This record gives sequence, C-alpha cells and structure tokens, in this order.
Amino acid sequence: MRIKSMAALAVLASCSVATAHAAETASFDPATVDIADILACKIDGGHYVGFSMSVSDDDSPGGAKARGWVRLPPPSPIFSAYRLPKPLNVFGQTTSTVAFKGSAMMAVLDLPDATALGAAQGVTNVLAGTGRFMGERLVDDSTRLDPESGFRFKNRSSLKITNHPAFPGKTLIGCEYDGQLQPPA
Repeated sequence: MRIKSMAALAVLASCSVATAHAAETASFDPATVDIADILACKIDGGHYVGFSMSVSDDDSPGGAKARGWVRLPPPSPIFSAYRLPKPLNVFGQTTSTVAFKGSAMMAVLDLPDATALGAAQGVTNVLAGTGRFMGERLVDDSTRLDPESGFRFKNRSSLKITNHPAFPGKTLIGCEYDGQLQPPA
C-alpha cells in the first residue's frame, strides 16, 4: 500500500507541474470543460489534470458541487463516483453516473456486455473468453514544445472500456490521460 501511495504522490507532483505548464501555454477554465469531451479524449493531459483537481474542490467553479454532482458511496477503494444532475449522452448511450480512477474519467453505462460498444469504438477486448471486457485504443501520443522555455509536454490519452467488478452489470467507458513535462534537452 505504501508503494501505491508513493507512486500516486509522484504522479500528482508531475501532474501539478504539467498543469502549471498547461495554464501558461493555453487559457483553460475547468468550469467550462465539456464532460463529453473529457470522456472522448478530446482535451490534453494538462487540462484534464486541472479539471480533475477542480472536481474535488468545493470552492472551485469547476468543482463537483458547482456542477450539481452528488458524490456516491465509493464502489471500491480505487474509484470515486458521482451522480450527474441530468443525463449525459456519450458514445450513443445515456448515463447519469461518472467515475474517476487514477488519471481516468469514465461514464458508467447500464450495459452488461461491452462487446458491441468496444467494436463500435475500435477497442479490442484483451480478456476475451473470460466473461469480462477490458481494452483500450490510443487516441493521442504527441509532444508540444514551448519555444521560449525549451520544455516539452508529452501527452498520451487512450479510450478505455471495461466492465469492472466494482460496477456489476455496468460498462465503463472514458479516457485515461497521461501528461509529462519534459525538461529541455
């Protein structure tokens, strides 16, 4: 458990630097981000970190409270989940629940079998034949250079689909973001 905590702190520290870099290079307001864009991997990793940090801040205009989200009892130690104030249409499905796990945000769909959704999204099930679905499709793997500082921001995002045991009878679909600030060469 201690190793997981230390790893989480290291990720948070690198993400904080990435968030600062993203704020310098582009104007970003977590209160105006479109949740469907986050779930579909349409924002960069630095902006996602800024958004995800604002969700847990009750005083943030982009926070869960300001958005009218209601925190649900944790379905497991690795997930946090929220009920949305109105249904959200994503990937041809409707949901009222989103979940966070690490650097991923996922829609929780009333869909016990993710096979058709995976096929429609170009995501292969790496657990085929097990009764579970888990897969991902790389959406972005890019690096931006800040010409003034020489720092680079490496962004990697992937669309993930799973039917995790923490959400029985449900399918989770969303984006995992990984952003890294790289010092000048």
